[in-house]
Amino acid sequence: MTQPTQPTPPRRPERSRIPNFKRFLVTGALVGLVIGVWLGLRDPGGPSYTTTKPFDTGAAVLFLGALGAFFGAGLAGIVAILLERAGRKGS
Repeated sequence: MTQPTQPTPPRRPERSRIPNFKRFLVTGALVGLVIGVWLGLRDPGGPSYTTTKPFDTGAAVLFLGALGAFFGAGLAGIVAILLERAGRKGS
């Protein structure tokens, strides 16, 4: 007596593993922004900083935050491109 066979579930088509570039760029920019703001708010130390600074702390935080966001997004974009190329070679 043969046992009834169960039908095999339908297989999903293979999806390529391409990174979501928007998420990479936004995440990289946010991480860079946080690091830049942290660097801007850090106590710089040194006695001459308080007497010779031509701008306030807010300007330093804004500048370093924007610079960190720019470099973070750029680095995340490079990582996403490398992952996308590696995904193409694997498939």
